[in-house]
Amino acid sequence: MDDFLNYMGYEWLNVEGGVLVIGINEEGIEEFTEILSIDLPSEGDEVNPDEVCGEIETDQGPLNLYSPIAGNIVEVNEAVVEDPTLIQEDPLGDGWLFKVEPDNMADLDNLGQATTNDLD
Repeated sequence: MDDFLNYMGYEWLNVEGGVLVIGINEEGIEEFTEILSIDLPSEGDEVNPDEVCGEIETDQGPLNLYSPIAGNIVEVNEAVVEDPTLIQEDPLGDGWLFKVEPDNMADLDNLGQATTNDLD
């Protein structure tokens, strides 16, 4: 699956080598002008669908982060923690947030059904 998928209206999802990569899409970035702080899950943390697993504090208020699948955090983008402007400068590239290894690989196959539409 090489297509980016929208999730929650402001997150993007992409599957790379059996791992789900999550970031903020351009529509989400348009909702604020400045990131004040970022709180991402830690490597090894368990995440569950529809449960908040992180937060981006913006000048327009908090933006909760979610994972659409159950799994474990296998990597966190420390670069965006150090420099949150990367999220705004390159949201679909260097601005990714975290990676989730699914508890059930079939959940990755079902992502397209759980998301709203593909990003162009």
